[in-house]
Amino acid sequence: WERFLPALIVIVLLVPFQSAAEEYVFRGWLLQAVGAHVRNPVWGIVIGAALFASVHGYSWMGLADVFVFGAVMGWLAVRTGGLEAAIGLHVMNNMLAFGMSAAAGDLEDALIQSKVVVPWQAIVGVVVQLGAYAFGVLYLAKKRSLSTVSG
Repeated sequence: WERFLPALIVIVLLVPFQSAAEEYVFRGWLLQAVGAHVRNPVWGIVIGAALFASVHGYSWMGLADVFVFGAVMGWLAVRTGGLEAAIGLHVMNNMLAFGMSAAAGDLEDALIQSKVVVPWQAIVGVVVQLGAYAFGVLYLAKKRSLSTVSG
């Protein structure tokens, strides 16, 4: 506990801000900046996801994982007209990743991304997770008649 508790406190206090900042940049500002020049939101989603993946130092499979995550979060931002769903999942994803590393006693693994090996099977899990999350978000948005500014 003497190493885990301080790490957990830092994770709980900082990860929401870190995750939200990435969402504001890649799914908020960048998506709108590209959208100001190109009508089809797919370009903003793809460019944002590619740049999002590029700031992570993972292996190729890890980058594919992060790209898919960024693309789905961009699509949800367009579909819901907001960043709430993307921020929520990003915060939970990062808290889980950092929290598990801290619990294992090696937070360095989560911080030095080039050390993280992502097997191709993880991509399947990510696609299932993101698909279920996106379906749930869109179902709730429709059920509650969420009005969006992006269509």
